[in-house]
Amino acid sequence: MNKSSSRGLKLTTVIFAVLIMAVSAILSTTSVADDMDVEQSQSE
Repeated sequence: MNKSSSRGLKLTTVIFAVLIMAVSAILSTTSVADDMDVEQSQSE
């Protein structure tokens, strides 16, 4: 029982870390897109 529970904890930690990385990547991509939109509107 101990091994399976620790394995489940590790799996949950990995999934949690991947989710955080995915969210941060989406947020950084969105902020870059916003910066590009601002530059385009300023050039006009």
